[in-house]
Amino acid sequence: MKTIITTAHEEEYSNKSKTLGVLLNLGMDGKRLDSLLYIYRNGMYIFFHTIIDMNDYLLYGDPKTKRSYISEPDFDKYYDASSINGLFSENLTWLQE
Repeated sequence: MKTIITTAHEEEYSNKSKTLGVLLNLGMDGKRLDSLLYIYRNGMYIFFHTIIDMNDYLLYGDPKTKRSYISEPDFDKYYDASSINGLFSENLTWLQE
């Protein structure tokens, strides 16, 4: 299955040191298949499945929070592609300590 990813929304957070956003994963027909929340800071993206997970990580630095890290150059390969294979979240390595 071919899909594309696009940014649905971004906001600067905490004096522009972080960007918070929502990433949509769409089918080639434009229908939403998945969405992820993310934090971007200093060339690194951290992705989360839920708002609660992102808040726990932001507020408490909870190491048990399920998340995935990807560098900006690696993310850009997916973002700039005309399509990707499968869901973007399936291409990430998820951590949960």
